[in-house]
Amino acid sequence: WLAFQQAGAAGYRTLIGEDLRRARLLADIVEAAPELALLTQHLSITTFRYVPADLASRQDEADVTAWLDQLNRTLLDRLQRSGELFVSNAVVDGRYALRACFVNFQTTDDDVRAVPAIVVREARAIDTASRPETLRGAGVRS
Repeated sequence: WLAFQQAGAAGYRTLIGEDLRRARLLADIVEAAPELALLTQHLSITTFRYVPADLASRQDEADVTAWLDQLNRTLLDRLQRSGELFVSNAVVDGRYALRACFVNFQTTDDDVRAVPAIVVREARAIDTASRPETLRGAGVRS
């Protein structure tokens, strides 16, 4: 109540509007990133996942889908433990996703712009170290 009295209805509308705009900003950046797949963007929530470029055309195959889910689970754990960025998770159409929910008035556009690079950096490291042998070179078919 005290915060509402301080900011007022107009102040809250502005803060919420900024959260919505930042979620859309992240969605736009994710859509432009070749290794990220945007799943949803509603209100102040954007969901997406890391998909290595060489697996993108095969992400509907069961073994690839299972790996992508595991990769994104491991990625979420690493991101949360690092303290560099905090996202949570969601399952969207049966796929494990990273979920960014904007509610902190201290979040800046620069913070939002930093998210994809951090996610891709960490995800590439996990994928390189952990991808099942059966999926290595998966983008090359004979």
